[in-house]
Amino acid sequence: MKPIRLTLAGLQSYREKQEVDFERLCEGGVFGIFGPTGSGKSTILDAMTLALYGKVERAAKGTQGIMNQAEQTLSVSFTFELAGAEGTKRFRVERGFRRTGDASVTCHLCRFVEVRPEGDVVLADRLADVNRCVEERIGLTMDDFTRAVVLPQGKFAEFLSLAGRERRQMLQRLFALERYGDELLQKLNRRAQETGAELERTIAEQQGLGDASEAARSAAAEACRRAAEAAASARAELAAAEEAHAGLLKVRERMEERRALLARREALLADAPRIERLEAELARLGQAERLVPALEAADEARRARLEAEKRLAEAEREHAVRLEAAAAAEAAWAEAEREAAEAEPRMAARLEQLAQAEELEREAAAVAEEAEESRRRLAEAEERLRECEARASQAADWLRDAVSRQQELRERLRAVELGAEERGAWMAAAAQAEQLRAAAARREEAAQDLARAERTLAQARDAAAEAERRHGELARRAEALHGRATQAIRRLDMLDAAIRRDMERLPALTAALRERAREAERRQLAARLTATLVDGQPCPVCGALEHPRPHAPDPDGDGGNAAALEALVRRCERLADELGGLRFRVGAMLQRAGRTLRSLAEAAGLPAGGTERPGGEASAFAPAGHAEAAAASAGEFPAGPAHGAAASAAADGAAIAADALEGAEARAAEARGLAARCEEEQIALEREADEIGRALAEADRYRERLSAEAEAAAAARDAAFSRQSEAEEAYRSLLEAWRARFPSLGPERAEEAIREWERRDREAQAIRQELERSMPFVEEQQRLVREAERGVQEARLEREVWRERFEGRNRALEDLHARLAVWTGGRPAAELIAEIRREAEAVRTRLAMSRERRETEAALLRQAAERRASAAEAAQGAAEREREAARRLEEQLQASDFRDADEVRSALAALPRREAALSEVEAHREALRRVEAGIAHIDAALGGRTISDEEWRAGEERLAAARARAEEALAAAAKAERDLEEIERKAVRWAELESRRRELEELAGRYAKLQSVFRGNAFVEFVAEAQLEQVCRAASERLGFLTKRRYALELDSAGGFVVRDDASGGMRRPVSSLSGGETFLASLALALALSAQIQLRGRHPLQFFFLDEGFGTLDPELLDTVVTALERLHTEQLAVGVISHVPELRERLPRRLIVEPADPAGRGSRVRLETL
Repeated sequence: MKPIRLTLAGLQSYREKQEVDFERLCEGGVFGIFGPTGSGKSTILDAMTLALYGKVERAAKGTQGIMNQAEQTLSVSFTFELAGAEGTKRFRVERGFRRTGDASVTCHLCRFVEVRPEGDVVLADRLADVNRCVEERIGLTMDDFTRAVVLPQGKFAEFLSLAGRERRQMLQRLFALERYGDELLQKLNRRAQETGAELERTIAEQQGLGDASEAARSAAAEACRRAAEAAASARAELAAAEEAHAGLLKVRERMEERRALLARREALLADAPRIERLEAELARLGQAERLVPALEAADEARRARLEAEKRLAEAEREHAVRLEAAAAAEAAWAEAEREAAEAEPRMAARLEQLAQAEELEREAAAVAEEAEESRRRLAEAEERLRECEARASQAADWLRDAVSRQQELRERLRAVELGAEERGAWMAAAAQAEQLRAAAARREEAAQDLARAERTLAQARDAAAEAERRHGELARRAEALHGRATQAIRRLDMLDAAIRRDMERLPALTAALRERAREAERRQLAARLTATLVDGQPCPVCGALEHPRPHAPDPDGDGGNAAALEALVRRCERLADELGGLRFRVGAMLQRAGRTLRSLAEAAGLPAGGTERPGGEASAFAPAGHAEAAAASAGEFPAGPAHGAAASAAADGAAIAADALEGAEARAAEARGLAARCEEEQIALEREADEIGRALAEADRYRERLSAEAEAAAAARDAAFSRQSEAEEAYRSLLEAWRARFPSLGPERAEEAIREWERRDREAQAIRQELERSMPFVEEQQRLVREAERGVQEARLEREVWRERFEGRNRALEDLHARLAVWTGGRPAAELIAEIRREAEAVRTRLAMSRERRETEAALLRQAAERRASAAEAAQGAAEREREAARRLEEQLQASDFRDADEVRSALAALPRREAALSEVEAHREALRRVEAGIAHIDAALGGRTISDEEWRAGEERLAAARARAEEALAAAAKAERDLEEIERKAVRWAELESRRRELEELAGRYAKLQSVFRGNAFVEFVAEAQLEQVCRAASERLGFLTKRRYALELDSAGGFVVRDDASGGMRRPVSSLSGGETFLASLALALALSAQIQLRGRHPLQFFFLDEGFGTLDPELLDTVVTALERLHTEQLAVGVISHVPELRERLPRRLIVEPADPAGRGSRVRLETL
């Protein structure tokens, strides 16, 4: 972090806007802020903290009394840079305050802005958002900032004396160590939980894959091979049947096609008379079409004759109009020529007179300008005279006031100036009072530390008790959830038993149904054979010629009974597959429930026997009625009826099997619903068990941490009590020394007396400075009075000169205006000249326009006469052409079948339908030809062969039977292939899961070890302690340089600082035993070491450091050593600013910011940059 620019206005002693350019100040590495006491040096640091955090360290409640008493608003703006790996970014924080009372203010404007080359970007503009942005970017609270970066008065040695716990917490914030604490532990816990959950899912999926052994794969492969061979045989039979059926289909299609063609020929022959009439109409239309040219020529000639007569009439009318317009244009031209001859001499004489008037106007304008210039210069002379008189009066007044003010200041100085004896007493009392105040502050601080330690101890014990109570509640919840999990396992066991019973009954039912299906198929085949037996012909089975007792066929059809039984067999197989999958699902849920039960037992501390799976109760999912029905259907099928009773027995068996199967399917549907509900309950139990397990683990860790904190708080309370006793004893010793030295001045009045002495000394110093400043002012006012009196005399003389010149110019101007009024009547001559010229131009324009119009109308009259003659000749020619076209049309009508032109036009009305009629005639002829050819072609192809309907139906039946057998064989082969693929896929997946399970188990073990290492804040405190040791070593090195290797800093067992006095044999003593100058050096070394190692937010280096006290306690040699050490920091990329009023330090630093105190007359404090 590097400061760039600070602006402030209205803050404490600053009224006007002041700007501090830190870029120039920090160029030399070390710079100083100097000014008299009370001038506003420390206010610059207050402005930085106010801009960043909205508070001032020294102000009550952060903002009370910070605004200048003469102002109503306050504004601060701080620009800084943050450098990191991604580059340098510049930000600006702006805050504005408005007065709401005598000492209270309210923030009305706040913005956090990123300064970019392309323009500023506002990141936040609300108070809370701005504060959050500042802490996010910088990573320091206001307390951290004033302890390690900007050290105002009273804060310099605070970090040196902080308690160990508070110092470690501050280091955690400064070095962003919180990421190694709760944040890291939460991330580790989350990953451990994710790994455990994935491990459980992997194990469950392995168990859910079922049998994926090599024997199962071989059996599936053999079944797949047999099914493929059966499918190939069925496909061959189907191909032969399809070929035979295709031959029959071809003959049947040709027979149907021949019947359709014969019907089409009959229809075409019936439509022949209409086609002949169409042909006659087409012949008459051809004659009419040949007469069309002559008819069109006659019509066109008539239209041309009418158009020519119309154009002739229009030409006659236009010629008459043009003749009248030419006569009017001739008369207008004669009138314009006469008017021009009369106006020209009169306008020439008037123009000559107006030219002379225009010359007089120019002369009058020049005189008017001179008169205006004289008037303006006269007004300026009078204004200067008034200003000179006012300055003379003001300078005299200020001179009197300054002399009077000097006299008042001399009288006040004699009243407040301290004598030598008073000054000595003041210095001694101030030093001893400072020691007494420091002892009182240490006593009060020790008492507060003791009170805080006791409160911390009580809070730690209360928190430990609360943690114990919370742990007990969680254990009771875990025990209750353990009981619910036990009940869930019991329900899953009963569901598994019910499914197992149904699965045990299904094989017997399926075998019986298959036997019945085979029996029905045998009866069906016997019925078909019986239908083919004929007396006298041999039986295909036994060869007998007589058939006294043939098989009696089932009137309802054995084929339907066999198909129903096959359907029942397939339903049994599907139900067996479904129950197997359902039982596997229930088994997986049982395993998960067992793991949940064990985890709950471990979390609740229950005995191991309580985690056994319960059993031994009757199933709640297999009602007695359904179980008895299943047993009856599976074990009481008839063993195989013979001959006449076979059909009825088969029907009864199918009905019993259907009832049993429906009962099993109903129980399976009920089991599916129960399994879904159990799975939902299991998921809820697992989620709640996981939450309780995490909460119990967190409660254990929290209980252990609170116990450790309680022990630490008890130790801190004992240490605080010891420090409080020591501080009380030191305060009593100093108080006794004070009473012996100043018996008449009580300690309670010492502060008031010292403030009064300081006030009188400051007032005397201010009076002397004001007297020194007033001397040049009095001399300057005396000089100004003399100069003002000379200015008054000169201004009076100048005013008289310009007044005389102004009056002479006014008289000349009046004479010129009188002469012009006679010629122009008060109007401008240029305006009158322009009017005369416009009038002459108008006369000439009217003459030219009338001449042009006369010529134009004459030309138009000649054109109209020519168009009239041309139109008359065209009308005569059109009439002759009309007579010739009528004669030719009449000759062609006499040679045709038409009597006149109207009859031809009537015939031509059918011309648009000619193409359709021609197409229709041609289509009829072509269709009849194609039909005859098609019948002949089909007769040749058939060769006299025909097929009856009975032969066709028999062929279709044979094809359907072959196709059904092929489909069944193909489905069986596909099922066998799917079974083989499923077993092979499961085997591959099981191997993948096994590899993943081993990886996850190893990873879960690592996470468990890390969780034990990061439990509590032990790791964070270890890192903070290591960081503090680094800071202490760097500070000790700097302190050794500053003290010529006399002192070094070390850490004690409690994490506090102690001083090792190498000049006394390495004796270690507390930091409170150091003198004021030694404390300053130790604090400076520690602050510099801390600032050099701070990385804001772990990314941005700290590039500046401010110090606001301590140099007054150093002798010249030690001061030189300290400044040399500070100058070295420039090579470490760290700029240091010091605030002091020590003259030796001001002379040593090359860059200085000088603060000028506020003026009693009202001006606020000011700053200026000073360089050597």
